Amino acid sequence: MLEILASKLTKPKTPESIDDLLAKGARLQFNFPVKDAQGRVMSAEEVTEMHRTNARTQVKGHERTIEKAAGLRSLSVIQAEMLAFGGKTAAAAKHWDLMQRRYFGGMAEMTEVEQAQRAFNVAVEAGRAVGQEYSIVKAAEEARAEIERIRKEVNV
Repeated sequence: MLEILASKLTKPKTPESIDDLLAKGARLQFNFPVKDAQGRVMSAEEVTEMHRTNARTQVKGHERTIEKAAGLRSLSVIQAEMLAFGGKTAAAAKHWDLMQRRYFGGMAEMTEVEQAQRAFNVAVEAGRAVGQEYSIVKAAEEARAEIERIRKEVNV
């Protein structure tokens, strides 16, 4: 009986590989000494609080990004409108290109080319506001995801 107990104490179990542990949801955590501005090694509690403070600052920044998107339409609605404006812009660009080629071929006047260019500029300008709205809403969606990630990771 003592031999069995002694063998269990002296023969450690082979550890699992890091890949197996990571697949099960484990996290790698490296503990390097963190020093403050004076060169003093900070305690684990101080480092944890420093990380939480940084996380709170990041969350506040992301919340400001989300506030900018308050009251704006959803991404799916904006994307559909962007596709519509993209089609109009492409058609205007094609017409402008056609008028330029006709002008250089002697089949159109410069005023027709200028009209086509103005129509293209109007189409681009109309789509610009939708593009800006898309950028704001997309950034807000990414900020929401980042806030969730930070809250899970740091417990803020």
